[in-house]
Amino acid sequence: MYNLKDSNEKKIRKELRKSIISFTGPIVAELMLMSLISMVNLSMVGHLGAYALSSVGLTSQPVFIGVSVFQSFNVGATALISRFIGAKDYKSAKDVTIQTLMISVIFGAIIAIISVIFSREIIMFMGAKEDTIEPSTMFMRYMGIGLFFQAIPTAVASILRGAGDSKSSMRYNIASNIVNVIVGYLLLYGFGFIPCLGLEGAAIGATVAKAVACIMSIYALIKTNMPIAISIRDKYKLDFKIIKRITSIGVSAAGEQFAMRVGFLIYAKIIADLGTSALAAHQIVNSVTSLCSGVVNGMQIAASSFTGRNLGGKKPELAEEYSNEIRRMGLIFSTCVGAIFFFFGYQLSSIFTSDSAVLNLSANVLKIAAFITFPQNSLSILSGCLRGAGDTTYPLISSLIGMIFARVSLAALFVLVFHLGLEGAWAAALIDQSVRSVLIYLRFHSGKWKEIVI
Repeated sequence: MYNLKDSNEKKIRKELRKSIISFTGPIVAELMLMSLISMVNLSMVGHLGAYALSSVGLTSQPVFIGVSVFQSFNVGATALISRFIGAKDYKSAKDVTIQTLMISVIFGAIIAIISVIFSREIIMFMGAKEDTIEPSTMFMRYMGIGLFFQAIPTAVASILRGAGDSKSSMRYNIASNIVNVIVGYLLLYGFGFIPCLGLEGAAIGATVAKAVACIMSIYALIKTNMPIAISIRDKYKLDFKIIKRITSIGVSAAGEQFAMRVGFLIYAKIIADLGTSALAAHQIVNSVTSLCSGVVNGMQIAASSFTGRNLGGKKPELAEEYSNEIRRMGLIFSTCVGAIFFFFGYQLSSIFTSDSAVLNLSANVLKIAAFITFPQNSLSILSGCLRGAGDTTYPLISSLIGMIFARVSLAALFVLVFHLGLEGAWAAALIDQSVRSVLIYLRFHSGKWKEIVI
């Protein structure tokens, strides 16, 4: 078994950093560019008015709940594939790949149909105001269709990253987001013979982009040189034995994601009751902070992949050291970004709107968001380590505690009782992230995740 203490510490850290950057770099570049493109899209939509920003915001949490279904199942797939790759059991890794794809297609179809049929009911439940019901319902229908196309590239990204390939998903996600901007811009404003469709044009652009990602992701999985490559000659038949193994890991992740998304939905509903301007400002802050969370999420994916592969290779100490090193790198990044949020919030917000009320509110909330980057860094990366080890129960417990007793409860208290507005809602988010980061650190520090068998 590999023992870090028996090696030169400086040399080992340099090698670890090199491996981390090599793997994480493409993921971070991908997520950063996707966040930037999302900001560009939101900026284009924002110039249609506060109603358009609110319409996009109202659909965000329902869509995230749909995506969480795929992601939770993919947690189990990533953990198993990374373990099998680390143990050089390539046949089992391939079997998990095929089953993951098949389940993603089935889940994607079911969730897409539900989202389209009940789009108006979903928007009404989210607390849409009179001026946003119709545009939000239209936007939700397109997002529902997009969920089907989104299921497959989401699964493929988890498969490839679990196997150690972080570049393929970067290519198809960046390409699809460029398509999103181009098609969305042309249909949003019109050009030549292309009609001006406004908000509907942005929705069509997002849906087309997801379809492009779907096609490219399948092609990437066929053409990869890794042992998890698929072909038309493979047998595509549901294997409930493998599905059970994936689900045994993913069920807690599913519970965590569901609890988180339902919590976020209630949280968003509390904010929606503050009015169109507050919801518009909330959407702007979410878009700006996604730049930071995108990078941290990239590091979370790296922690999960390195943990699984090193545990599969019987190197638990190295798995722990990788996670610690990733966390140190993430902390440096979060400090820098937090300072930008705190001091340049107004300038960042002005990218999306010229409404002075929305601008001032966004800038104030970004000061609170600046402090969230610190616990968010530790929480995301160490959670990634636990999930890579197959330890998904503890993140579920911490999420329930943080979401129910901190974010949702305190947001209701601060907003509905003390009338602290959007700032109060984000103060509750800061407490939530802080509580969960402490709980996850205690679990990581205990080392019990190293002993889990999957």
